[in-house]
Amino acid sequence: MVDSAVLPAICEAIKQNEIGDDSPYCLSYARLGASGASFGIFQGDTNVNHTARAVLMKVLQDAGCPPDAATRILAAVSQACPSGNPLSPEDTVLVNNALASPAGRADVDQMDQTLLEVVTSELDTCISAAASVNQTIDPVVLLYIALWVNMTGTPTTLNEWLAGTTEVGVAPPIGPVVSKANIESYLQANTYFRLHPRNFVHMQDSVSAAVGLLPQSPVV
Repeated sequence: MVDSAVLPAICEAIKQNEIGDDSPYCLSYARLGASGASFGIFQGDTNVNHTARAVLMKVLQDAGCPPDAATRILAAVSQACPSGNPLSPEDTVLVNNALASPAGRADVDQMDQTLLEVVTSELDTCISAAASVNQTIDPVVLLYIALWVNMTGTPTTLNEWLAGTTEVGVAPPIGPVVSKANIESYLQANTYFRLHPRNFVHMQDSVSAAVGLLPQSPVV
């Protein structure tokens, strides 16, 4: 299982990758694919994530938002938003104020904790896949995998690679430890990063920003 001592670094790496130094307590828009509105450190997406929709509704209700306004806001952001914010200026202020309120922050933090548990559960499957071929995973590599899982979901192909099969044209790791060089080669071979190489550089920067929080602070 993931060592609890690694969790602060995982959270910081995800925060840097998703929102940098921006506030998690407001809506943001990736404007990519099926993305709707997102909030929280883990950027729970209101179009594709039921938990994010439920939390946003609770935040609005806790803030005393009129039911018709809450329904209008949820309907607007529970769909792909390729053009960005679909809300009126008034509704934008209403929802962001609700998210930034003490009760809203508590709700967002709880959602982030739930999403962290999802990520760490998937990391556990990666650790098990590597263990099946008598390998361990460097803590820095866990940060890369956490970012990848938060972006793409269940790491089925990655686990097959960790368990010893060639995937996306990359041979599986050899030696006792899955290294930073191993995971970078695997991730860069994926279609997403071949199409968006700058996003891989951003991932590297996000890991570097968090690595000091790892036990014994490995160098990247």
